[in-house]
Amino acid sequence: MPRQERAERTRQLLIEAASASFDQAGFAMTGLNDVIRPTGISKGALYFHFGSKEQLAEAVMAESRAGLREAIRSARHSSDCPLQYLIDLSHGLAQRLSEDVVFRAGLRLTDDGALPAELRPDPHPAWARMIGRLLGRAAAGGGLRPEVRIDETAALLAAAGAGVESLARRNQDWLSSRMIALLWQAVLPVLANPEKLARLRTTPVDGGLPAVPAQGRPEPAEHGRAGAPDTGEPGVPDGRPRTGADPSGTPGHPAAPANSAEGRSSSRYHGA
Repeated sequence: MPRQERAERTRQLLIEAASASFDQAGFAMTGLNDVIRPTGISKGALYFHFGSKEQLAEAVMAESRAGLREAIRSARHSSDCPLQYLIDLSHGLAQRLSEDVVFRAGLRLTDDGALPAELRPDPHPAWARMIGRLLGRAAAGGGLRPEVRIDETAALLAAAGAGVESLARRNQDWLSSRMIALLWQAVLPVLANPEKLARLRTTPVDGGLPAVPAQGRPEPAEHGRAGAPDTGEPGVPDGRPRTGADPSGTPGHPAAPANSAEGRSSSRYHGA
């Protein structure tokens, strides 16, 4: 293996090992020995690439930001509709948080008070601005209800995303495609123009979660569209999915009749 390629591989192994420790223990409780132990890399080799634990943390956050840009590019190709793009982006970010420890650790570090504030830029203002731009485009195209206040709504959606990310540190069920879809089904009826609502898909591109009607029971609907009645005419669900949580705080499953297939299934949805 060429020397430069070997050095790059060593650097990446150190970033991944540091990410795993930062994700589990946080910045303060992670020692350099915790980073090198699972890799078999010497401390001298670590110092060749990173002069300090702070530099390691900065590298993790930089790679996490690169992951965010990749997720944004991926979602951009999914739809020309700004609201659909935002929905698909939220699913993409949830999946990346669930599967990519470097991405997850980078976000955690931005909220880790043990790391100097000047080294951990807050990503949430930029996220709120991006949501605001997408909502503005949706409004210009007639996709939003006229009473929606874009700046306030963008701030609330950004806060909801930050809340899901924080809750998922204890319970990754919050990152499931079902939970993200249910959150959008709760929000979209007061956000989207009724004529546009039925065209929005709340599931990932390859998902299949049914819409949740007024009584909180799933019924067949095309590919998880929000508010689409059986007739195919645009409609707005005037209720909310009923959910429960077990004592550990696990996100609940939508309520369903006890004698239905849905009601007989497990009360917990697994998989992102």
